[in-house]
Amino acid sequence: MDWQRYKALCDRPDVMSRWVLAETACLVPAALRPPLCAAMAQTPLPKPPDHKGGDQTDMFEVVLHEFVDGILAAVEAAEARGQTTTQGRTLGGFVAAWRELKERGV
Repeated sequence: MDWQRYKALCDRPDVMSRWVLAETACLVPAALRPPLCAAMAQTPLPKPPDHKGGDQTDMFEVVLHEFVDGILAAVEAAEARGQTTTQGRTLGGFVAAWRELKERGV
């Protein structure tokens, strides 16, 4: 896959990285983890030949319509509590990503 196509796909709200999905799984109730794990079990988008990222940069098309409300609520609640990612990053970007997925209804 060429870079132009790859970047266009990765910019879609229904395409998320393994890292975002895995970190989100740490923030949600146990009942919401299986669909996130199932999304990460798919074959990731093919990366351009000169892509340097490892497995955490794998990108997946996600279909989580029936779960997005619960996921977004859990991520917003985690942010409100001041929770961070396992690397200590704030959750603002996560809230924005899940909100965009919900609002765009992809």
